[in-house]
Amino acid sequence: MSQSRPLRGILQFAVRLALAFAAMVLLPVGIAKALQRSPMPDVSAWIAGRDARVQVRVFEGEAGEARPIPLNTYVLEVLLANCDPSAPMASLEAASVAVRTYAVRAMLHPSLQARRERADLTDNPSLDLAMETEHELELSIGAQAALAFIARAQSAIEATDGRILTYGGQPILAFLCQISTGRTRSAAMALGDPLPYLKSIPCPDDASSPARLSTITYTLGAFNQALSAHLSDFSQLRAVRSGDGFVQAVKAGDEVWGGPAFAANLGLASDDFTWVARGDRLVFTCYGRGSDLGMSLHEADALASRGMSYVAILAHFYPGARLEDMLPIVQGLGNFGN
Repeated sequence: MSQSRPLRGILQFAVRLALAFAAMVLLPVGIAKALQRSPMPDVSAWIAGRDARVQVRVFEGEAGEARPIPLNTYVLEVLLANCDPSAPMASLEAASVAVRTYAVRAMLHPSLQARRERADLTDNPSLDLAMETEHELELSIGAQAALAFIARAQSAIEATDGRILTYGGQPILAFLCQISTGRTRSAAMALGDPLPYLKSIPCPDDASSPARLSTITYTLGAFNQALSAHLSDFSQLRAVRSGDGFVQAVKAGDEVWGGPAFAANLGLASDDFTWVARGDRLVFTCYGRGSDLGMSLHEADALASRGMSYVAILAHFYPGARLEDMLPIVQGLGNFGN
């Protein structure tokens, strides 16, 4: 009797572990498979893949702390936040490589804000790529659509497991945006650094899409509150623009805001915007969504729908970059496990 109790305890623990695994992993995937005929992720590959062996530390602004998460989870949450749920697989695969590259580069060269928080990245979309959890996605588009999208995104991540873009042996700055103004920005114009793999790329499908335009209206009071300003009206507002039309700064008398900070504080979709004052209201029109650097996800969807592979899509938006295995780079980091 005394020897059977430990054995019974072990068996009970094993049964509970199996049930928990089924509830957390197998059941959602099974439901998604039942809902949609699409490429399905390999659960064992998701857990044991190269991406899953890399930990990336993400500073969460709302929680006020950094949390380590597997690289494949980070890539998934960025895809859920930025990609269209109906995006073609080749487009999702290209986005997976770009996001993974962005994260690996951040592990090697974290931003000042991330270093301050002892993290590699942040979840602040004005500093890094926007993220969305599976639960948040379910709340925004419903459980059925969310499960189908999650399954497709996981398949794209697994299909490109461990692959990143490099230039000169280093991960590139793999920026991406939801939709461009009609062509992407060059690094020379946006960053003042002529990176050879970030050139201005025409995006005709973006240019013809009404989705590239958005508007937002502010009252004078809401405007002052968002920017901690003290304007009595909008008559003094002036924009300083770069050569490609993006707003570098906004001035009003003695007050000056940087263009990106101005857009971020007001929740504008892009740094490329105009405004019209109507009484005590200011109506902004924004062109594109995101930084307009690197790959346009909307244009990538169009290219993929015409049959372009994810490798060709990456070559289109990041000319000269090489597609390589990340292991030689990440194995030297403390983030990599066996």
